[in-house]
Amino acid sequence: MKDARTRATRELAQAQVESPHLTAELLLGHVLGWDRVRVLTDFDAVLDEESKERFAEVVRRRIQGEPLQHITGEQEFYGRIFQVSPAVMIPRPETEFLVDSVVSLAKDRQQQLRFADVGTGSGCIAVSVAAELPGWSGWAVDLSLEALAIARQNAIQHRVSSRIQFVCTNLLDAFPPEPAFDFILSNPPYVARRDAASLPAVVHDHEPHLALFGGELGLEVYFRLIPRAAARLLPGGHLILELGIGQSQDVARLIEREGLSVIEVLDDLRGIPRCILASKNR
Repeated sequence: MKDARTRATRELAQAQVESPHLTAELLLGHVLGWDRVRVLTDFDAVLDEESKERFAEVVRRRIQGEPLQHITGEQEFYGRIFQVSPAVMIPRPETEFLVDSVVSLAKDRQQQLRFADVGTGSGCIAVSVAAELPGWSGWAVDLSLEALAIARQNAIQHRVSSRIQFVCTNLLDAFPPEPAFDFILSNPPYVARRDAASLPAVVHDHEPHLALFGGELGLEVYFRLIPRAAARLLPGGHLILELGIGQSQDVARLIEREGLSVIEVLDDLRGIPRCILASKNR
């Protein structure tokens, strides 16, 4: 096994795959059904021919550009493992800032609250919020039935499915335009179509464009979502959105135009404004 792992690491490095050592270990663990600790400690194990062939195949797929998460079918987010597929965006660490902000705001609100996660994808936001805040119930919304199926499986896996309803609709159109939610959350499509050519191939070629692109300037979904969200927020409720690079001022203006108040804009670890928090006056 050690030789196979060393050879795979070398091949991945030659192909300029990011983190070749880690990638080889995770792929080997996937093939064998082992966690990474066992892969690192049980290095004298002997691979049978079937395992060798499967390992060589997944290494080849990664070298050809398929995302590691699509090969293994999972991604960690907010301390939990989520199922993923080509039907959903792979959860990113920066989206954890959005969940952090919800949990932080919830400290001062002990009552049971209702939230909507718009464009839920894998369900990483809705499931994480429900798992962190046991008294809350929510709606996970997406245009893609395939995405909703993945989100539902993740909710079942993390034992929060009884508190999340899954709705296939465009943004919030399935809900009456009247106050109903304490929190509306979204990581919307925000990549500008004009920037498509600059995206890494691993993103452009493998992640769903429905969840990726937000019109020519990347702001189209914000223009449609924010008025709908404002109408459906309860007094004292919060709208929390993830942002693309350079979008904070434009999105803040859209929010304030709808009568909401921007509370805070949070930077990610690179100092990029990544999450905007707004409230509806009581």
